[in-house]
Amino acid sequence: MALDLTPAHGAAPRYRLLLALAVIILFSETATFEVLMVMPALPDMAAHFQTTAVAWVVSILTLAGATIMPLVGRAADRWGKKRVIVLLGCVFLAGSVLCATAESFPLLLAGRAMQGSMVGIVGLSYSLVRDIMPRDFVPVALGMVVTGVGMSAVVGPFAAGALIDAFGFRGVYWFMAAYVALLLPLYALLIPESATRVGQPIDYLGSALLGPAAGALLYGLSRGSDHGWTTPGALGFLAAGVVLLAGFLVRQRTARHPLIAPRILFGPRFAPTLLAVGCVSYMMNAHALIVPTMLRTPEGAGGTDYGAGLSATGYAMWTWPLGVMAMVMGPLGGYLAKRFGPRWVLLGAACLFLLTLLVGAQLPHVFWQVAAMSVIAGMAVGFLHSSNANLVQDALPSSHSGVGNTIGAMNSLLAASVGSTITGIVMADHVRATHPVTHAVLYQPDAFTNGYMYAAVVGAVGLVVALVMRHGRRPAEGGLSEDDDRPTAKDGAALAS
Repeated sequence: MALDLTPAHGAAPRYRLLLALAVIILFSETATFEVLMVMPALPDMAAHFQTTAVAWVVSILTLAGATIMPLVGRAADRWGKKRVIVLLGCVFLAGSVLCATAESFPLLLAGRAMQGSMVGIVGLSYSLVRDIMPRDFVPVALGMVVTGVGMSAVVGPFAAGALIDAFGFRGVYWFMAAYVALLLPLYALLIPESATRVGQPIDYLGSALLGPAAGALLYGLSRGSDHGWTTPGALGFLAAGVVLLAGFLVRQRTARHPLIAPRILFGPRFAPTLLAVGCVSYMMNAHALIVPTMLRTPEGAGGTDYGAGLSATGYAMWTWPLGVMAMVMGPLGGYLAKRFGPRWVLLGAACLFLLTLLVGAQLPHVFWQVAAMSVIAGMAVGFLHSSNANLVQDALPSSHSGVGNTIGAMNSLLAASVGSTITGIVMADHVRATHPVTHAVLYQPDAFTNGYMYAAVVGAVGLVVALVMRHGRRPAEGGLSEDDDRPTAKDGAALAS
């Protein structure tokens, strides 16, 4: 029987809230595991299937997830968030088994596409927490969901290494299948369903425009990074993504029942939140690309003054403070958002990431320097995720919670892709040498300092947007009420213009 988290008389016992939250957090970790645990296994998969296209194992996950996110979000608003999450978990489970047993590369990619169903699970979890938890507990609970991100960032690389060493790449997929198979019954049994329902029809055309738009943009960025930005494939997909996105924006202004109401999408709460969070997320993903490249370079290779020569396991051991700090700062960020306002937490994240980039630009290559940088970055990660969750909830009425959260998740996906791609382009302009056999790249120090500098410029834009926006200055309320969302004459004039 599902836990009663909002009883009619009195408050729910705290243990009941924490139990439900623990199940939600553990289930949400699949979104991190399906990336972090698979990345170390890519060389093994490339060798087993004898393919040079192994990068598709990661790309198809995000492409499939981004394509279905809008439809999933609106379906959750209409038919129930728990119901949709459990269905996605079943698809993920089937995809994990397919990956674990695949005897051909196309079958492996099909399984990974099915696993992509869980790419947006964290956003849906935010929305469900908002609906089923007491309002005064929601801001802190949203920050606690971030704990899962940090925990999986610590555990994932070590667990993946042990599984790959013992069972090969299939061990990772069997682990994910067993993990979800264990949690699914608990989730279905213990987590209550959201009472929020939207009666209006689903805007299938809007979904058909937004999802493929995100997929085309992500694929175009990947294609341009791998094959060149002037190739027909890269230009064609990027152009198609822009056209589809423009069509979606027009559709939202003209549709009788849009996927998301224009007053929300273009309003003073949601729009600046997406922009500010996207810019700050750019810094996070640029840093995530630069650091392993820098630290895994052999010490003193080619006369460089950076590099620590770390193995994959060694890298995890040097940088584990990031995950730990993210676990700690997520709930703290939720508390601060409830006490002072989520915008201040986002400002803290932006400043901490800028400090991280400043430290990284000094090319640290000894343990204490890297550990200090990881601590700062982990604090920033926890603050970013908890502030994003609370800012998005307080920008959305309950009738748009599911679709709004999935759009927020798509925004983060695009920010991650753009941040990684542009940083890779900047670094590619400063290649010192390429190994003739392994094709490993040795970079000049400017590759890292310039990558950090460009990321800092983008992050500074996000900092300015967060400084000037009005949204998030009040203590977080656990979601925008329908009364607060009622359009005003000023809103109507702004949309008409």
